Amino acid sequence: MRNERDDNRRGHDRRVGERRRNGGHRIDIGLLRGTQHLPTWEDQRSQYLTRLLFCCLAVAYFNVGGEAQIRPWASLWLVNVVMSLYAVEILGFMWHAQRQPHVPWRRRLTMWIDIAAASFSALADATLSTPAFLVFLMVILGNGMRYGLRSFGEAAIGSFAASIVIVWLRLPDYLAMFSVSAIFFLVFCAIIVLYAYSLTAKIERVRDKLAHERNIDALTGVLNRRALNERVTQLCQSSTGHEREAVVLFADLDGFKNVNDTHGHHVGDRVLVAVAERIRESVRSLDVVARYGGDEFLLILPNASPDGGEVVAQRIRRAINEWAQSNRIDFNVSIGIGHYPSHGADLESVIASVDKAMYRSKIEHGGGGILHVGCDPVPA
Repeated sequence: MRNERDDNRRGHDRRVGERRRNGGHRIDIGLLRGTQHLPTWEDQRSQYLTRLLFCCLAVAYFNVGGEAQIRPWASLWLVNVVMSLYAVEILGFMWHAQRQPHVPWRRRLTMWIDIAAASFSALADATLSTPAFLVFLMVILGNGMRYGLRSFGEAAIGSFAASIVIVWLRLPDYLAMFSVSAIFFLVFCAIIVLYAYSLTAKIERVRDKLAHERNIDALTGVLNRRALNERVTQLCQSSTGHEREAVVLFADLDGFKNVNDTHGHHVGDRVLVAVAERIRESVRSLDVVARYGGDEFLLILPNASPDGGEVVAQRIRRAINEWAQSNRIDFNVSIGIGHYPSHGADLESVIASVDKAMYRSKIEHGGGGILHVGCDPVPA
């Protein structure tokens, strides 16, 4: 009987999880992807070193050819100055990436500077079949394979726009060398980009599916504990030079065991799904909501104050109590509130403090209240 009941419950979990994925509130896949595919410092260092290698090759390319390799409007001195500035930018951003690995604007700005440097090289090169066009292809593929379809599209649009400007500015030269081979070269380049886009789209779909299965609690549709730990690490590493604050809420259901014993586990599962929905409806999109244990939920509210956490906690309690009364199910919720960095040197220690304080309140004063770490509990 126990095995049959467990199998039925697991089947119910899968069905509810499937409904959560196909309807209602959806988890931000971009957020999930970000927890697993943030570029490390070592990964970014290899990217910047590759850029530096191409910069050195460009300097060698123009200097070996001399003035004959450069169009009349430019000069070898100008080319060397531009490439030197490009190298300084690469080294500066590499130093910045070592100190702050996860900065989205730096990645985008670096990509556009790459396109600008390649465009300058293509315009300055006296050869029409300049290697600079291969750099455009590498920018497109590199950003797409590493950072997904959005970066792929942005890099492709930027590179194609730069190529059109280059061809327009050198149109008489390109018309003079117009041939069937040139047409096929452009067609092959377009096919490569489209094929790479289709592969990137397929990889991203598989990545999204794996991220969902790996990070989402199948029953409630919120983050699981593993994903919570990754989000905590990300929040701690995303500091931008000043101390960020965050509020931690720990919600624990009171009387949930009696719900399972009285109504059955299928009603208990329904309660957990309803509680998760009420919690998500009560917070912002940037807030982190996770199922911490069987009937425990943990919330992290970035850039929030303890007073703001109190407002959210009251909102959650009111929504859950209204649902419980309307469905005639007897349970309640206790919520502990902590603040980072006031109650711990890191988010993990704040979570531990909130957990201990909340259970002390439940033991000493009963359930259904709200407790701030270091304060007397507010009764239900």
